[in-house]
Amino acid sequence: MKIILNNDKLNLIINSYGAYVEEFSFKKNPVFFPKLLIKIKDELKTRGGMHPCLPNFGKSDIEDLDQHGYGRISFWEVLEKDEKRVLFKLNGKKKFENLLTFIEYEISDKNFKTSFKIRNKSEKRLPIAPGFHPYFCIGDDFTVENLSLKDVKLEDTFFIKRDYLIFKAKFSKIRIEANKMNTFAIWTDFHGDYICLEPSLNGPAFSKEINNPLYLNPGDEFNDEINIKILD
Repeated sequence: MKIILNNDKLNLIINSYGAYVEEFSFKKNPVFFPKLLIKIKDELKTRGGMHPCLPNFGKSDIEDLDQHGYGRISFWEVLEKDEKRVLFKLNGKKKFENLLTFIEYEISDKNFKTSFKIRNKSEKRLPIAPGFHPYFCIGDDFTVENLSLKDVKLEDTFFIKRDYLIFKAKFSKIRIEANKMNTFAIWTDFHGDYICLEPSLNGPAFSKEINNPLYLNPGDEFNDEINIKILD
């Protein structure tokens, strides 16, 4: 199911499969590199837009989960929607079947807000390390304020802990901020006009190298909010 959110400046196209933001534009210029398939080494890969990483960001060694989890490959229930907001709900899978997740996307003026809630309805504690994976459309002048990426191998992913990042994209100056999901992954594979600045909770915390997920006790909730604001 495709859902459109728009006002006089912002336009989003969202697919209920994956709660996937497939397009995001400001004054008809793309903020996100649009979702599409790109051929990489004889294999088609999905690139673009923004999807949730749920319950894990990155690879999972400590649980039987795919890269970035099940959230981006699940059908989400639409609970509420109008022209400026949509609220999704998803029950988890297998061990996480009683992990209930809500995502709300909302636009106002030049701001795109994502509200995120995870509730443990099971009788055992469950690990989480969520995040979001936006592909920002960039040009030759991409820079991040107060951060040098000159000698960084972005294809290997660069992690930095910040409450927000301000950067120059292709058509706009943008601020992305989070509260708890404030470990940002900066990555690109150089197969398109995009760079990902991905807010996450402790990065790839389900990997054996990090192994630092947040454990939700029965009945506990995790809440956070991400704001992507167009500055000019």
